Amino acid sequence: MIQPAKSNPISQSAHQERQILTDKSSHSAFWLHLERALEVRRTQGLHRQCAISHPLGPTTISRNGVVAINFGANDYFGLSWHPDVRRAAFESTQLKNFGSGASPLVSGHTPEHSKLVCAIADFEETENAIVFSSGYAANVGTVAALASKEDVIFSDSLNHASLIDGCRLSRSQIVIYPHCDMAALRELIRQYRHRGRFAFIASDSVFSMDGDLAPLLEINAFCHEFDMQCLLDEAHATGVYGTNGRGLAEHVGASRERIVSVGTLSKALGCVGGFVAGPSVLIEWLTNHARSFVYSTASTIPNVAAACKAISLIRGMRSERIELARKAVGLRSSLAGLGFEVGRGDSPIVPVYISDARRVMELSNRLLQAGVFVPAIRPPTVPENRSLLRISLSIEHTAEEIGRLVEALASAG
Repeated sequence: MIQPAKSNPISQSAHQERQILTDKSSHSAFWLHLERALEVRRTQGLHRQCAISHPLGPTTISRNGVVAINFGANDYFGLSWHPDVRRAAFESTQLKNFGSGASPLVSGHTPEHSKLVCAIADFEETENAIVFSSGYAANVGTVAALASKEDVIFSDSLNHASLIDGCRLSRSQIVIYPHCDMAALRELIRQYRHRGRFAFIASDSVFSMDGDLAPLLEINAFCHEFDMQCLLDEAHATGVYGTNGRGLAEHVGASRERIVSVGTLSKALGCVGGFVAGPSVLIEWLTNHARSFVYSTASTIPNVAAACKAISLIRGMRSERIELARKAVGLRSSLAGLGFEVGRGDSPIVPVYISDARRVMELSNRLLQAGVFVPAIRPPTVPENRSLLRISLSIEHTAEEIGRLVEALASAG
């Protein structure tokens, strides 16, 4: 993997720790190692744990017993609360079993799953589709199935973990290029393209933490110029961008000939799962080679039924897409006016950069006590010294709720 070397904050005491561990039994030494590594994370403000979250409505949540406006969900159109989506899930349980019972290739591909595949292919205007149990599984399985140790992958430095892990599992040579830097990418392609039998550019379309957009037209042009394929994660663009909600490729008018598009059911569609839509030969290959598809139990039938209904709804939500972008631009403007450093663009992901991991946790806790939930994002999810508050907007957020967010940030920050 080609990328700049980074220092390890734990490495300085590694020798001393090994000396201590040699005095212990192998079993106790292992647990001691875990305890000490966790303590390091605590002192750095990087320790994580699950909090009890109880959704109370499209924009309201109870977080460890505190009721707050929820700016921490990716349910951009409130479809997980839509009565038709919920009804579809409920009605499916009256006629069928709840779980699918097995992986798709064994007995888990029911008529409901087949209907969802057809709905996705129709929505994406492609020959076929394949559904994974999660968006993570879709990216990991797809990248690892398409690329091999004989190939080279050019990967954006801020790609989602699922793309990164898929690249690693593929055993391809990985060349990491600076975030959205097309001049640097072109130079790296010139240096390393010849080392791979096949070559890929892997990128989010909407970056999940910074909320900015990949320069897809330039990436697409490189793919044509240098005979490459684009592995495009449309997770946060599905439903949000494009006239019909197909994502960034539709939004910018990119040719899909060189794009392998991975979408999700888990965000704007309000359900759970990931998918790939494309030519039948691609889907047949993934059906036979994507291990996260072959060896995972198929999604539950209520989830599949709900996803079918959500897809039918999202296609017609053009005015909602425009309104959501308007809200996102307005919020960015308000926060920038208060002196906050915010991410650019019009996506519903609005990052507020704080840098220090401890500080961002303090601010998130203060906001929660003020009745506003905004999650704090810290390394390794984001680069060192680039911690942030990640605001997720929904079309369901009212002007009053967004106003409370701005006021709470002004007071806390």
